[in-house]
Amino acid sequence: MITEGMWVLADYATHLAPGLLLFGLWFALTPRALTALRILILLMAFVLMRDVMTPLGLWVLGSEVQIAFSANAFVLAALGGLSVLTILVLARIAPDLWSLIRWSIGNPGIGVLVGLGVGCLIGVPLRVYQGLAASAIPGYWVWLPGMVVLAYGANALEEVLFRGCLQGYLEQHTAPLRAALISGVAFAACHAFLALSVTQLGWPVLVFTLIEGLACALVRMRYGVLPATIAHGTAILLIAVPI
Repeated sequence: MITEGMWVLADYATHLAPGLLLFGLWFALTPRALTALRILILLMAFVLMRDVMTPLGLWVLGSEVQIAFSANAFVLAALGGLSVLTILVLARIAPDLWSLIRWSIGNPGIGVLVGLGVGCLIGVPLRVYQGLAASAIPGYWVWLPGMVVLAYGANALEEVLFRGCLQGYLEQHTAPLRAALISGVAFAACHAFLALSVTQLGWPVLVFTLIEGLACALVRMRYGVLPATIAHGTAILLIAVPI
């Protein structure tokens, strides 16, 4: 599993490297005063990182509201870990953007519970609609720990960018509710290429991501980025299956 996973990760890195190098150069050349542009560059780089996974078979969007991920738990855990590492690198190289992130607002315990509750409200009905029992999926329990790392690690990076940097920046220029709405709509819009070109699944993907994006944005507005990450990660974990 590990040897095969290393080859898969190397292939992913090879495909991703040219684009990430260009985004990195663009980011480095952009003056720090241009905060909005720097956030946009990071969002575009993330979309590249996510969408390159599709043609390489690391994940597949199904028509039955399923997101199927690689059956190699090592690959999933590595991708989740690299996402967390990317967050730490961002904190180091862009402290101005890092300062926009509000991890927790109000009571942290309530925030965590709300995040779990919102994630379940999104994910449980879709899991029921799938009609799949975990016991009926070969290798599910071996695969699950890697998927947990990916679900919360990778979505932590996504939430840091959309709800931490973007929404935090927008709150400096408009009302919190409007900032949340923009963040949620932007999240769905950044799935348009995935929905309409990469997978051609169309509007169902956009509807799901709009609902998910708005829900996470509202959780962030009231409770912070960490509860929004829990909501996002829980929702994805509940509807995910191994390829």
